[in-house]
Amino acid sequence: MTSDELKKLASERWSQLEQWYASREAREQIVLKVLAVVALFVVLYWLIWAPSLAARDQARQQYVANMQTLEWINANSGAVQAARAGSNGSSSLPENWVSDVSRSADDFGLTLKGFSPDGNRSVRIQLEDQPAAQTLLWLQSLQEKGVQLGNLEMTPGGKSGTATVRATLQQ
Repeated sequence: MTSDELKKLASERWSQLEQWYASREAREQIVLKVLAVVALFVVLYWLIWAPSLAARDQARQQYVANMQTLEWINANSGAVQAARAGSNGSSSLPENWVSDVSRSADDFGLTLKGFSPDGNRSVRIQLEDQPAAQTLLWLQSLQEKGVQLGNLEMTPGGKSGTATVRATLQQ
């Protein structure tokens, strides 16, 4: 269809609608006008107002998340710098490296839920609902000391910002 045909068809439909409206009683015309106004407000709400509110709420949540990340970065910058400074030492592992793993977890404020040596060269660890950031920093510090991750399984913990970790550490 061409645009002229569409205009003609729309004009015909509009004139039919006007005739239908004019054939209604005055009381029905008032009801139709009220319904048209209500329909206009509903359409405006669903097309403009509701999406605007949703976008505002999403932006607010993103802002809060970004502020929490910034606070975490500021709070843990010292631990990161200490871990980097500690990596400048020797990377050879002592004979009692397994006990050092447990001790270093305590230093990072982590609680080992499970800890089972698997021979002289590896140990299996399990942490539950521990701060994810601290756990990653701890694992990084172990790697910098020469401990290698043989296997790592990390899942979200029960609370926001926590993780459950199962790993095999190797000498």
